[in-house]
Amino acid sequence: MKTIYVFILVCLLFTTVKPQYVERITTINYWGYNGLNPSNLTVFNNKLYFFGTDDPQYVDKLMVTADGSAAGITVVKQIDSVIKYPSLHNLTILNNMLIFDNYYQLWKSDGTTSGTSAIATITISGTHYVVLNNKVYFAGDITNQNPIVDQLWQTDGTANGTILVKTINPTGRAYIDNMFVYGGKIYFNADDGVNGSQLWISDGTDSGTKLLKIIYPTRGTSTRSFISFNGKVYFAATDAISGTQLWVTDGTTTGTLKVTNINAGNLGLNPSTFTLFNSKLYFMGIDTLAFLQLWSTDGTAAGTETIKTDHTQHNGSEGFIPSSMAVHNNMLYMAGNDSVSKTRQLWVSDGTTDGTIKVTNSAKGLDPTKLYSFQNKLIMTGWDTVSNYEELFASDGTAAGTVCPTPPSMGDSPFYPWEAWVPFNNALYFKAAYGYFADYQLCRYTETKPSGIVTNNESPKAFVLYQNYPNPFNPTTTINYSLAKGGNVKITVY
Repeated sequence: MKTIYVFILVCLLFTTVKPQYVERITTINYWGYNGLNPSNLTVFNNKLYFFGTDDPQYVDKLMVTADGSAAGITVVKQIDSVIKYPSLHNLTILNNMLIFDNYYQLWKSDGTTSGTSAIATITISGTHYVVLNNKVYFAGDITNQNPIVDQLWQTDGTANGTILVKTINPTGRAYIDNMFVYGGKIYFNADDGVNGSQLWISDGTDSGTKLLKIIYPTRGTSTRSFISFNGKVYFAATDAISGTQLWVTDGTTTGTLKVTNINAGNLGLNPSTFTLFNSKLYFMGIDTLAFLQLWSTDGTAAGTETIKTDHTQHNGSEGFIPSSMAVHNNMLYMAGNDSVSKTRQLWVSDGTTDGTIKVTNSAKGLDPTKLYSFQNKLIMTGWDTVSNYEELFASDGTAAGTVCPTPPSMGDSPFYPWEAWVPFNNALYFKAAYGYFADYQLCRYTETKPSGIVTNNESPKAFVLYQNYPNPFNPTTTINYSLAKGGNVKITVY
């Protein structure tokens, strides 16, 4: 007689357990090019908007979900006819509308099909949009040349209000990049065709758009990692003398100054990953031995110092390397190398050297990235020893409380957040692929399950039901299961 094995998973929720959930929300266009492939997730008018596709030809569309569920997803408008690659970019909120582009056109939307239309035919460069004084600023080319000859543009969401702010480079491309808004001004990198790439500033007018400082006269520089701190703008820039250092500007030429002069003539300090914590800026930078360490600054040269250092070799990497940081529950968390285990773990700091300690002790190294504070947990990606892939982790700040919530698939590919994180409707949304490497779907993390049956933190309790008769198996089966602590039971038959 044939024996049929039926595996039944019983998932319990006890009142003493506070579970966490990682869920794939959609299974749209699985066999299409990259699946649903949601991108530019943006909360607008209490709905979640994004770019994606629901057909195998991969025609990019503006989509929306009203409640964060797959059932609530609708197509607002199909923008292009047939383009088999992602074509929509820069979804940006401007007052009561969304502004975006498909590279060769500027678009607007109020969230409805009839209210979604093209504003102007203009080629858009790859730099992101910024909003200043009820207008969106971007780098564009009205001549639609290829390659693009970008200049500084603005739009108020109308055709007449989409105008050229300034021709920065009369002889070619301006290479506008790294736009940052603070104090009613836009700071950015641009090339005027004479001085190379330098630091520029704009108030949104032609006369108010000007070269702020020539930092590297002979070949140009790349100003990056802008952050506002103590009423000024701090950034990283490279000059001919000191390499890449920490700079500051108050919006004037004389007030744009180099703060540090560390490792001058070599790589420089090379600051990055700026994070504001306890009235100081924390960042990753190079020490005098050319190792990447954790630094802090009060905005002065004398007040710039190393907080945590590590000079042990780690698989070719050198230094503590705090490559990802986030402030959570008034503490600074970060990824960092451990000189004892020679692995990358989760660390926490109160801002002092003695107060910077290791949180996790994962055998292979947690190697956390994309740290983000959400509700009661610190969310990140990390290396999971069970699936042997990079997965989503949630932490309460302790080693025991740093867990990998059960992903919906433990298949041959990781449940990895490729675009994260966007809080919406008491959940954290992100784009992830799993099971099939290119199947990008809309996913979410929650501390309280928004819908469906709740599972616990641990692996589901399982048992096997051996069904010898009748054959074929009768799908209607009654199972009695008593709970010692009370609660709900979900039984799934495979």
